[in-house]
Amino acid sequence: MTNSAFRLGTIYLLIFGFFYLFTLTKWSALSNSDALFCIGTSGFIALVGLLILFVKKEKDPQADTFRLLILITVQLLSFMSICMALVYTNQPDAIVLHLLAIALVMITAQTIYLAKRLKSTDEF
Repeated sequence: MTNSAFRLGTIYLLIFGFFYLFTLTKWSALSNSDALFCIGTSGFIALVGLLILFVKKEKDPQADTFRLLILITVQLLSFMSICMALVYTNQPDAIVLHLLAIALVMITAQTIYLAKRLKSTDEF
């Protein structure tokens, strides 16, 4: 794993911490166990994403771009599948919206970070 992997992991942890604190402030109608479910699920998807990006990494910008596209596709499909399962099993809408919000913030933050990293060094 590279330094970029640890930085991206730190970004993920900050996002998860922000969403957990949002739940603790009671602005959200979500219980602590539901928030931990959303964060744990997102954490697993983030871990799989880090493995896709940084395992057996070579210095090839084309391969890096291809890995980034695979990462975003896998993450979107994973989040949408989990949300569909939650809706299908009649879970509260707050859980689905919380998970979608985490997905949106996580994917946006990682794309901005990785695009800046690719632009500045031709690799991430």
